[in-house]
Amino acid sequence: MSNDSGADKADDDRPASLDEFSERLERMRERGKEPATDQKSASAWGRAMRVSSDLLAGIFVGCLLGLGLDTWLGTKPLFLLVGLGLGFAAGLRNMMRTMQQENDQSSGN
Repeated sequence: MSNDSGADKADDDRPASLDEFSERLERMRERGKEPATDQKSASAWGRAMRVSSDLLAGIFVGCLLGLGLDTWLGTKPLFLLVGLGLGFAAGLRNMMRTMQQENDQSSGN
């Protein structure tokens, strides 16, 4: 008596063949290697422009307000420097807020 029937039963319990698994794995790897589409790169470019404009707008507005206060009060470099610092901080805050919103939208939250 041989144990061939036991070996056949073990083969029936096995998942799909390794060749089929290898083919599916290769197809999935090829799908992941597709180059980025123009839409994705355009979208990334738009996000980068929005984030950078948030930072620059904050700096610009802070400088303008500081320069206006300096002209009005006669304290030339003081409020310009304060406005530059506050504008930079506000620009960073807006930039981080924009990136967080983009991150939330892309993750579906």
